[in-house]
Amino acid sequence: MTSLETEPLLRHSSIIEISDRTSTDSTLIDPPELGDQDETLFEKIKALMAKFSEWIDFLSRFIPFVNRDKNRRAAFSKILRDEFEKNKLKIFIGTWNMHGKLPPNGLSPFIDFPHYTESDIKNKFYFKKNSKHPYHILVIGTQECQHNIKHSVFFPSKEEWEQRLKNHLGDEYVLVKTETMAALHLAVFVWARCKDWVKGYQHDEVPTGLANLFGNKGGIGISLLFGNTSFCFINSHLAAHQSKVKERNHDVKKISKELKLKGFNASDKVLPNVTDRFDYTFWFGDMNYRVNLSREHVEHLIAEENIIELLKHDQLTIELKQFPYFKNFHEAPIEFYPTFKFDTHKSSQDQRSQSAPELIEPIIETDIFHYDSSVKQRVPSWTDRILWKSKSDKKKVKLLLDSLITDPLLVVSGLILIGINL
Repeated sequence: MTSLETEPLLRHSSIIEISDRTSTDSTLIDPPELGDQDETLFEKIKALMAKFSEWIDFLSRFIPFVNRDKNRRAAFSKILRDEFEKNKLKIFIGTWNMHGKLPPNGLSPFIDFPHYTESDIKNKFYFKKNSKHPYHILVIGTQECQHNIKHSVFFPSKEEWEQRLKNHLGDEYVLVKTETMAALHLAVFVWARCKDWVKGYQHDEVPTGLANLFGNKGGIGISLLFGNTSFCFINSHLAAHQSKVKERNHDVKKISKELKLKGFNASDKVLPNVTDRFDYTFWFGDMNYRVNLSREHVEHLIAEENIIELLKHDQLTIELKQFPYFKNFHEAPIEFYPTFKFDTHKSSQDQRSQSAPELIEPIIETDIFHYDSSVKQRVPSWTDRILWKSKSDKKKVKLLLDSLITDPLLVVSGLILIGINL
């Protein structure tokens, strides 16, 4: 039984209990032999008790009417549980290093939600696993958001970015929580029709930048309950440069141990790793893990469309298998080119907001997208990632990844389908 349905059901049972006790007390009275005067008094008391019992019966019928919304919610919860057994919760997660610039145009197709009619969701309400069904939760994590890192340390407000998100999503979605640390930003939107099922928000930040004190690097998190299922969303920007694997791992460890999201059960609160305290944890952002190959070797493998070989040398793929703080984390198959680092020259109008090309022709030979041509010659890598873990291996998560080039910065998004407890 869920917390949302327990309250009205308990109130209803307590009413019945009181009514039963009253009725039982009135029938158990077996008066001793009394005089005429005492017998008359007893008859009056008995009549009053009967009248009182009638009032109790009346109130037991009336109170559920007064609390009809709560009773309706309890009944509705059963419908949702029955529906949930066949269907899933639909979540959108997007991560975007904006390099200090807001997009000049709209947010499609980065945040592009399905178009639907009422018939698509009628009698299926929240949990229909249908491509036309809206997302129930949208989580957007950005790095170097709105301003560059140096500017954001002194002017961290992301009000303009948040307003753009709200304008894009419209009244269909409610912004329920945000968290900001310097240039890091995290926003959680919930489909308006199920916002009452979301509660218990927690949020925190952990800087891992200069002297582990500054928020130029680090992680921010938001946790919540959807029904009785707990979620944790962590957006991070980890240490840069190809050789800094140990530093990135240190950042992950520090965030995992110091992010003050306590979970929702007493047993969870004592766990030292924040990612163990929730039913589902999603960790995403500019993780900055690189490919352990030379620029020339990576370009050669891309030209051969050999993504499988590239991923064998991907630092995060390796660390997911051996670094303790990544234990039980998973990642969806990567089926797109490395997302780092493209030239940031201004794209022409017809080049904006284009989906990253399929693995057909080498991306480095196209006229639209060019990997870093500066003197740094950075090695193409998958720095933008979305990871997930659950408390139980039995809890299945379906995560589909996609990448997108937008003027000309690259973003990665994930569509998640999971089962939850209401």
